Amino acid sequence: VAAVRRDAALAWVGAWHAERRAALLGELLRENRLLQDTLPVRIASGRAMPADLTMARQDALMLADRGDELTREVKRWRAELRRWVGARGDEALDGAPTLPANPDPGDVDRHADLAAYDAMRGMALAEVAEADAEGRGDWALEVAYSRRPRYDDMVSVQVSVELPWQRERRQQPQVQAKRREVERLDAERDDQRRRRVAELQQMQAELDAVQAQLARLQGPGQSLAAERVALTLAAYEAGRADLAPVLQARAQALDLRLRAVDLESQRDALRVRLTTFTAE
Repeated sequence: VAAVRRDAALAWVGAWHAERRAALLGELLRENRLLQDTLPVRIASGRAMPADLTMARQDALMLADRGDELTREVKRWRAELRRWVGARGDEALDGAPTLPANPDPGDVDRHADLAAYDAMRGMALAEVAEADAEGRGDWALEVAYSRRPRYDDMVSVQVSVELPWQRERRQQPQVQAKRREVERLDAERDDQRRRRVAELQQMQAELDAVQAQLARLQGPGQSLAAERVALTLAAYEAGRADLAPVLQARAQALDLRLRAVDLESQRDALRVRLTTFTAE
């Protein structure tokens, strides 16, 4: 159940951020259409060149291609979400799942893979105890009481003792083999635990790096990109520059915003995996 919840949450995160990327591109397409609508007037008044309209149309075609890619990504994530939640996967998503900013992965020793080794080790230890008991021998006491119509009642007592025969050649090798199986399971579990600890540390390091990149991008990165768009647009409207720098600045600003959404998607996916780490 925990693994299903994890995969459903990952699909939710993917779908939510894919739709955000598509929405960002839609904003730039609307700006491009507005630019194309105003360019004929600017061209007629001599404030723009005819080539500017061609350039804006070419930019719209490139944006449309990117839009097709983002739409395909949205459909892919929606299909993944329907896989886990059924028809509800088509409902509107009201934000990303609520995730802790500093997820607690829990005790590594409670990981599902390690729990399986604990069960196998318990069985192996029971087999060691059984083999060792066979090597020590066993005894039994049997008491019987019988009533005989023509004879006196009779009570019989029987004591039997099993003596290990050639213990060093028969029982002892079995005990040693069972103990080696326990040692093998312990070694495999230790190796698996080290792998899980390394995996956990790598995810935590990746989360720290993603959050640091996101902080830089959402702070000075996007502010500088927005400032560049404003400056190039002002220069273009004042007739001091052509349209190319404006379109280039807008494209770079869009790339930064899409990159920020990508980092947020990576951050949320890592938070999901860390929160559900022991259930994997």
